[in-house]
Amino acid sequence: MFLQILSSSIFLPLVVASMIVAQIHLENYQNDYKKIHHEKCHSNFYIVFIYLAQEICIIELTLQNINVIAFTFVIPITMILRNRNKLWWGLLAITPTIIVIMNTFTFSQRYQSIYRVTNLLEPVLIAAVCFILLHWNKPPYYIKYTIALYANFFIHVLVSAINHHLKLDFIISYLLGNCFIILIETSRHHYELKQKEEIANLQYENVRDDLTGLLNYRAFDQDMRNLAREKDSTPVLLAILDLDHFKNVNDTYGHLNGNVVLRAFSRKLESEVHHNFDSNCAVYRFGGEEFTIVVKDDSYAKVIKLLNNLNEYFASHPVKIPDGQQIYFSFSGGLTRHLEDENFDQTLARADTLVYQAKNLGRRRILYKSKTDD
Repeated sequence: MFLQILSSSIFLPLVVASMIVAQIHLENYQNDYKKIHHEKCHSNFYIVFIYLAQEICIIELTLQNINVIAFTFVIPITMILRNRNKLWWGLLAITPTIIVIMNTFTFSQRYQSIYRVTNLLEPVLIAAVCFILLHWNKPPYYIKYTIALYANFFIHVLVSAINHHLKLDFIISYLLGNCFIILIETSRHHYELKQKEEIANLQYENVRDDLTGLLNYRAFDQDMRNLAREKDSTPVLLAILDLDHFKNVNDTYGHLNGNVVLRAFSRKLESEVHHNFDSNCAVYRFGGEEFTIVVKDDSYAKVIKLLNNLNEYFASHPVKIPDGQQIYFSFSGGLTRHLEDENFDQTLARADTLVYQAKNLGRRRILYKSKTDD
């Protein structure tokens, strides 16, 4: 009996936990495919096929070890609480019918005494518990998961008692097995969250400028690729800004104080651009004293007014550096509109040319020109 309990409370839960991990990896693949290819991944067929195979294995293994079917609802409960794929509600509902299918196609009577109409009560009660837990926002995942699995345990014990299949070794094995699965899954979930956080931090650092916190050229390149794929007719305006005589700022006040100026300019630029254009814009720093803004809007006059106001602001609000000195500066810019028959490199090159023209005309000005202008 001891070996039987050991097998069903440790080895079987390990098998179930590995099956959960397999489903989670398949789910993550499905989500990643959608993000990369921007289209639906037809992996639901594989999810169903693998799940049916997993359930058949669980049924056979539990029957052989404790002569009672157990752990059959653990996988759908876990996946439902992850709340990623509504398919799992359907798989939870059909789980009891797997025994009927096995009984029909194997012509075996071993499942006949196990299946009862009362077994249909299990998925209904479990679904109700999962539904309540999903809409209960306060508890963390591990508490919800613990409640769900112990609710599953008590529901299964209740149904087994009604069907006169309740045995002491089954109760002990199932209870210990649930504890082991909860321990494994909550540990896995904790590691998953930690890993996601680390990846998110790396992704953030990968697309951000270290000095100013603005988006960098890598982010610009990816954003322009995404814009090129979009079927959106909203005009896109692109501007390049370059601080005037910034080399003199570095030579006069030092590079560290030059960095103070760059950070102050970045904060103000980003704040004003996002305030005026909400989420339909982005601000980038490509390096040095060069900045780029991209705005999904057709009002170039509004962008020019914003940039001119910024020049006026810094003319009357110099940047104060740590030693108390004040640094006055200005910037020049080139603004242009992205055209349908060109790529963003061409748009960027046209804006860059306008910056040099603005510098040659005396600096502290914003020039606008589209490809069709003379």
